[in-house]
Amino acid sequence: MPVQASNGQSAVPWWVSLRQGLQLASQLVIASPVRLPAKVVAAAKYVSLALGLWESFDPQPDVPPRVAAGEADGAEAHGTP
Repeated sequence: MPVQASNGQSAVPWWVSLRQGLQLASQLVIASPVRLPAKVVAAAKYVSLALGLWESFDPQPDVPPRVAAGEADGAEAHGTP
């Protein structure tokens, strides 16, 4: 169930908040000036990479899908190269 923000913003699914929190935490670990164990930094890099991939496969709500494909189909229908 989506979480409703108290200040009137739109509802955000729980996994988006989780993903954003994990991204922030992994970026802080990677950019930390404190000397952390190499395994911790490597794990944070892999978490950041995995979260970036996860985000890239999520559909964007403000971009209609297949807009570019629709424009390309329209161009072919008119006989323009």
